[in-house]
Amino acid sequence: MATINEPDVVVTDVDKIKTKSYGDAGKIALIGAFPTSTFNIGSFTKLEAAQEAVGATTIPDACVSYGCLPYIFNQDSQSRGAEEVIIVNTNYGASTLSYTITNELLANALLTLADEDFDILTIADTISLESTSNNSTVVNPLWGTLKTFVDSQYRNQQPFGIITAIGIDNTSTTGDATVESFKLLFHDKGIYKAVTTPVQPKTANAALTLAQSGCWHAAFTAGRAVNKSETGKIYKHLQGVDSKSLFPIQSDTGKLDWENLLDAGLHTTKFHNRRLRIVKCINNMTPAGWDMKVERVKNYMVKRLSFADVFGEDNNEPTIDFVKGLFEYEKELALKNNYLTDMDYEITHCGKDCIRAKLFLEIPEVVKHVRVEVSVEITPYEEE
Repeated sequence: MATINEPDVVVTDVDKIKTKSYGDAGKIALIGAFPTSTFNIGSFTKLEAAQEAVGATTIPDACVSYGCLPYIFNQDSQSRGAEEVIIVNTNYGASTLSYTITNELLANALLTLADEDFDILTIADTISLESTSNNSTVVNPLWGTLKTFVDSQYRNQQPFGIITAIGIDNTSTTGDATVESFKLLFHDKGIYKAVTTPVQPKTANAALTLAQSGCWHAAFTAGRAVNKSETGKIYKHLQGVDSKSLFPIQSDTGKLDWENLLDAGLHTTKFHNRRLRIVKCINNMTPAGWDMKVERVKNYMVKRLSFADVFGEDNNEPTIDFVKGLFEYEKELALKNNYLTDMDYEITHCGKDCIRAKLFLEIPEVVKHVRVEVSVEITPYEEE
């Protein structure tokens, strides 16, 4: 009698590995106040693993950060979503859990992130635009802490952009001045999207919270190439919430309206089709006065030209000529893929083991309007 050997098949789940192509910059750093004091920092590619690491048996209602997790891992037909999510917990080591992210807790979380590689920073909460100091309304100091971190990381050739929810009280008559101060704070770089308006996925019965909406937008942008603008972009998987409804024109009262937000470089939306509740981005300009894709391309090129993956290889001789060759290669790639229209650089020594590169980038403009000129000629009608 023949012996039958049945195959032994073992099936296990493994983390999904996304294949990167030129122009991808999809690593997100997420700071939140989670219901545990034992978790500090971790990297995740799957929602379930993140929830298990930062969750608890019972999630308190005050813990808004935990409810943001499904949306930071969101992906759809328009976006591949985040390549990786690095989560930092502001409650790590705390004797008493707090679900309010203070300036001190934020600064400590940023210190934890300083040596990490990421492209987009998100807060799993809503940061108010305004704060009160000495009976005066000023820009919330948390934004100043974030800007200091933006600048220090940029100097260390680890640039990133912020995509997160910004809480605005539209009843404040000081709003215009505070928005202008926010714009001046980030006048040169740092903000990709300050999300002002909740999103509502087509599969949801109600709009998400503003904090969840900031995470949705972070995942959406992370999953798209850095040279893709969102100016005029229709969000196919969203419905029905637009900035013009939340911030109507009120110029006679001095209160905020959606045009003020747009001029300041905050992310705003409007209906593309009100009957079908289809929404689109109005104009994805940043506080720096650029389209978001300009700042993403700039940061992407800075990271590419740091050559962190090249130096230290045994078969490479890091001379100036070698580095010039790398710059030429990157220039050719960027021009070929239409990320740049030109790139000039000057490379000099700044020490026996250091070189300095001065870089000039020409980044294609985004077309925002199409004007059609029509000429009509009238011909006489003739009966056949």
